[in-house]
Amino acid sequence: MSSFDIWIVIAISSVIMFLMRITGYLIPQKLLQGVRLNQIITLIPIVLLAALVAIQTGTSGDEITVDHRLAGVAVGAVTLYFKGSFILVLSLSGLTGALLYNFL
Repeated sequence: MSSFDIWIVIAISSVIMFLMRITGYLIPQKLLQGVRLNQIITLIPIVLLAALVAIQTGTSGDEITVDHRLAGVAVGAVTLYFKGSFILVLSLSGLTGALLYNFL
């Protein structure tokens, strides 16, 4: 892909994003204030982040893998279940992943 092609893709993406943003201002306010829509909008970032973590943790290229990353996420999930602090979750997850990576 040449640099010209990349700039074409950037320009088209910019126009599409601009049109999406303008469309958001043109939608009537009463359509955006529904309870169901607000619940869905609230869950979108959570679902996207969960999908990102699942893909980055459980895959290596085109293959599904079970390795030190999955163990770190599992330890983090257990720590969150027991209401551990953010620093504790990160520390235990990182330590678990690093120990398994280096010693197994």
